[in-house]
Amino acid sequence: MKSFIEKNLYHYAAYFMILVLFFSKALPNIGLIILTILFLIKFDIKAFKINSYSKQILLILLFYLIVKSALYGNLSFDFRVYKGILLAFWISILLCKIKDIKTLKLIVLIGIDACILISMFLIGVFYFQTGILPFSNTAEVNKLLLLERPYIAFITVLGFLISLEKAIIISKWRKFYLFNSVLLLGFILLISARISIITVFAIAGVYFVFYFKTKWYKKILFALALGLLFVGVVMSNKNIRERFFIKSNLEKSLQEASDYEPRIVIWNCAYKMTKQDDFILLTGFDGYQKIKNNLLDCYASSIENQSKKEYFLSEKFNTHNQFIDFYLVGGIIAFLLFSAFFVALFLELRLDFFKIAIVIAFLLFFIVENIFYRQFGCYLFGIFTLILLQRKEDE
Repeated sequence: MKSFIEKNLYHYAAYFMILVLFFSKALPNIGLIILTILFLIKFDIKAFKINSYSKQILLILLFYLIVKSALYGNLSFDFRVYKGILLAFWISILLCKIKDIKTLKLIVLIGIDACILISMFLIGVFYFQTGILPFSNTAEVNKLLLLERPYIAFITVLGFLISLEKAIIISKWRKFYLFNSVLLLGFILLISARISIITVFAIAGVYFVFYFKTKWYKKILFALALGLLFVGVVMSNKNIRERFFIKSNLEKSLQEASDYEPRIVIWNCAYKMTKQDDFILLTGFDGYQKIKNNLLDCYASSIENQSKKEYFLSEKFNTHNQFIDFYLVGGIIAFLLFSAFFVALFLELRLDFFKIAIVIAFLLFFIVENIFYRQFGCYLFGIFTLILLQRKEDE
């Protein structure tokens, strides 16, 4: 028994780190420390082998940004973002020793399912007490979920894809995994998560256009049907309709979006920043401190509503788009390198639909969030993009 535990201790530490990731900020770090110690005890230089162009491109991007920050003397401030990318790489190195990818995916799925089930329980209790489902209100809904809505919806999409893949591959538990897929999809609709709803439909569209083998005119019909289904989903649910700012006419919809969607203000400010004299097209601003100050100045000068202005200034919103973020801090060089990373991923994984689906999910999420600003996002990026998408499975 003792030898069995010693032999599998590394796996148990890795599974612990993944399971607690969805419930705690501190416990995953404890698991990471344990995993690091066990890795160093049995050091393996092969784990540092970079076996894909996408990883190499991401490393080049990281090296470029770190060198640039060092040259401008801003590395101490900027490293708060860059350490997130390093964390993702370190997690991928540690998990390289886990050869059983099937079990690793199952552990990820169990963690996601547990997070969703607990959130559904909290939602059920709230609904029983109040009789309402406040999913059109961001502040209120985040109190009912274990994670913020964008992130819990994002992991739900990832769980949905893993579960659906297992339903196709594993015949013994097919009904269970199919039921689990439906449950996760229903949760995304329940909490009215905009980007995740769009992601699911985008992935379905990619499947019908590129992977579903049928005649071209049938593909067009499927695409049209998918578009109509998307409109039906949005229009049939009051919470989802409000989340997409659907009003009686286009003018009112645009006004509603302008009033309640922070990214409209944020991205407009980011655009204005690129017109400043100290922004260099090739290399961007000199560091994140400059970007942060510029955003705050823009919020203070461009937002007329006082309460909204105070909210933006107190929250100190970042760019909420990783592509824009890299463009501002690293110019067109960083933007093209990050774009090339995704292009390389698509080319490397194009034959596997489920891996491409996960890439699409990350790509769309990067468009609305700065994943590298959050420890949780860096863990997810390391586990999925650098491990599950890169490893060949023995299936």
